[in-house]
Amino acid sequence: MELSLSAASIAPANTHLTRSDQKLVTNPPAGSVKELANGGPAAIYHPSEDSQTTVGTPVFTVTWIGRSQSPDFPRYAAITAGAKSTLTTSFETFQSTLSATHPDLASKKYGFTVEADGKLKVLNSAGQLSSSDAQRLTDLLNESTDLKAAAVAFRDASIDMVDADSPWSGSYLGLYNLTKENFASTIDLAPMLKRAGSVPPQEFSDGLFFNQLAYKGERATRETEAAMLERRAAQRFSAQA
Repeated sequence: MELSLSAASIAPANTHLTRSDQKLVTNPPAGSVKELANGGPAAIYHPSEDSQTTVGTPVFTVTWIGRSQSPDFPRYAAITAGAKSTLTTSFETFQSTLSATHPDLASKKYGFTVEADGKLKVLNSAGQLSSSDAQRLTDLLNESTDLKAAAVAFRDASIDMVDADSPWSGSYLGLYNLTKENFASTIDLAPMLKRAGSVPPQEFSDGLFFNQLAYKGERATRETEAAMLERRAAQRFSAQA
């Protein structure tokens, strides 16, 4: 079906509307205006103590960084390496003599270290020595003047090397506080002097100076470093860059 529209069929848009004289009056529900005027808030918020925002006391963490490596560290490391070489030769000579004169002792596994007073101390870490064996070995070690001097020289050189290093750079030996007083509880010289291939790989690794220091060494602190630097300053020792 077709739908045809013509202009004649469209009502004019400006149709005149007759104005009414009746006024518009709003009539709210009875009592509503009074209730709105006198009414309180629709809801009251009572925050709980848990929801209140509190600002805690700020916590400051002070981190000790430590000294940088001394420019003299390579020299102290070279001195320590030389002292170890001398000590190795002296210990091998001692062992050779021990095998000839006291074969019962030479066949047993033992360690030794240097005490604060410079005397050598036998370590029975393998548990193969009796008390009398340990005493005999202690006497023989201290009677060997070359071995004793070499052990003390290595101890002193290694302490110098640690003091000259840094806890955060270089060889990281400065992470530890090595002194004459704690050397005996930290370093066993015997396993450190073993040549590669003469013992199982793990035993050789455990005996290395740095690994012994890491396993048994006293960790350095701000206080131990300050004490060390004060002591070294009196000795005119360069332990800081």
